[in-house]
Amino acid sequence: MSRMPFPPELLLFMGIDLFVALSLLAALVEKAFPAVLPYLYHVAALAGFGQIWLNYAFLLPFVEARFWGCLLYLFAALLNIGGVNFYIAFRREMISVAGMFLSLFTIPSFLISLFFVSAFVNGAPIPLPWLPLVPLESLYAVLAICMVTLGLSIVAYIEPSILKKRATKRIDVALGPVMTSVIREEEKKEVKTNE
Repeated sequence: MSRMPFPPELLLFMGIDLFVALSLLAALVEKAFPAVLPYLYHVAALAGFGQIWLNYAFLLPFVEARFWGCLLYLFAALLNIGGVNFYIAFRREMISVAGMFLSLFTIPSFLISLFFVSAFVNGAPIPLPWLPLVPLESLYAVLAICMVTLGLSIVAYIEPSILKKRATKRIDVALGPVMTSVIREEEKKEVKTNE
């Protein structure tokens, strides 16, 4: 019988770290989030430590049950990261900040989590659904894409008019001059009614 590559509680520790990082983010950018959010993430991190105690007190011989509980906790942390990214982008309408958050935190945390989950599932001696093994070399390509996205997001944050100019040029080419003039007339009417 082969050994497990690592205990499933590593996934739980990753989830705890992600909740603590989200708590710090919500505390640092307190005007963008509700005031109670950092405390909720602290409670979620403490719940992770409670789950570690439950795993070792009651579920020690049941590796599969420990794995599924830890995977569920990690999945909850990843869903919260995606929710925060969605909240920043659409609720607060800060697309450039959401792009930075996406490339700095969301994509790397999803990818590293997928890497560890696939490594555990493919190396575990218990019957679990098979996942494709994520090669370590793919991390470099994804992190390079994250760096490009981060650079574009920083440019969009510092100088938002650059993206607006480029976007309107591409829209003009794609829609043609007739549709573009109709859209611009409607925008002028909206500006006049708002004044």
